Amino acid sequence: MASARSQKAVMTRMYDRLGKAYGKRRRVGTGTMLEQLVLTILACDNKEPQALKALSILQREYVDWNEVRISPEEALCEDLSKADVNSGAPTMLKNTLEGLLLEVSSLKPEVLDQCSSQEISSLLKRIDLPKSLSASLLLARSPLPSDSSVPLDSGIARVMVRAGLSKTARAKNDIKRRIRSIIPEDEIHNFHRVVGRLSREHCLNDPECARCPIKADCKHHRAHPVENSAPAPSRKPPARVRQAAVPRRSRHPSPKR
Repeated sequence: MASARSQKAVMTRMYDRLGKAYGKRRRVGTGTMLEQLVLTILACDNKEPQALKALSILQREYVDWNEVRISPEEALCEDLSKADVNSGAPTMLKNTLEGLLLEVSSLKPEVLDQCSSQEISSLLKRIDLPKSLSASLLLARSPLPSDSSVPLDSGIARVMVRAGLSKTARAKNDIKRRIRSIIPEDEIHNFHRVVGRLSREHCLNDPECARCPIKADCKHHRAHPVENSAPAPSRKPPARVRQAAVPRRSRHPSPKR
């Protein structure tokens, strides 16, 4: 393992490169934890302005989060396309709201506000939300929750090991402590977001090192220069399915005067 000083330098450069590739984003407060959960899902693979605009559209066009849950996916796709949010967000949003309703029997805006970070972490695990999104939601809270309440996504652990910043992905508590000791507190939320995105796009089980933005500092890439030298084929984003408008209930019209 490298020294603590060299690890800090590597992690700082890695975070800087990922920030240039994916954008650095501040923690955004939205009122309730349920709204923050929806924003976290919308911002998963989208930019912050897109996610905030999409959240505003949902709050304006739907009576409550239960109506979002029961609305046809095609209608959600149509509404979220106005904010240029990718087509995978409606499916994840509907599944999350459905799982949340089964667990807590309510989709009232304040349903998560009185829960501790440990309770929310356990709840999100039961509804099968990806750990990277669970961590992003919890790290958006202030003050920053404890290490034990924030899950560590296996993809983030994989990146840390391949970059030479941890001996094994199983040492999750050690990885969390290392992140907190090097990354400033107000940047930890964004660090998890960009490293999680890297793990989904490039640092897969079968890594695509040729297009990786941090390959210059990656121990794995240096150890396998030949097999990682050929450029990987570019991936085309999934085509957005645009459907005709689907009739659905929206806000009740104001009584005529």
